[in-house]
Amino acid sequence: MRIVIFAFFSLIAVIALIFSLRNFQIIDIDLYFTTIRMPLALALTLELFAGIFIGFLVAFIHILKLKSQYRLLDKKVRNTFPPGSL
Repeated sequence: MRIVIFAFFSLIAVIALIFSLRNFQIIDIDLYFTTIRMPLALALTLELFAGIFIGFLVAFIHILKLKSQYRLLDKKVRNTFPPGSL
């Protein structure tokens, strides 16, 4: 199974390398107050990592909310049923 996973990720890495070598033209990114010039492959890679970071951040915030809700519900249950009553 490890060989299949390794082969899969190796294939993805080779495809990504070919993609970045084929898309190495310089592009301008306008940020209203300045313009950045960088290769297209680098810009797409930065956007990918920014999206992954934002996704993890949203998931982390959601997990924190769920943990807080769990603590609140656990406290309600402990107050409803005193220790030793069950």
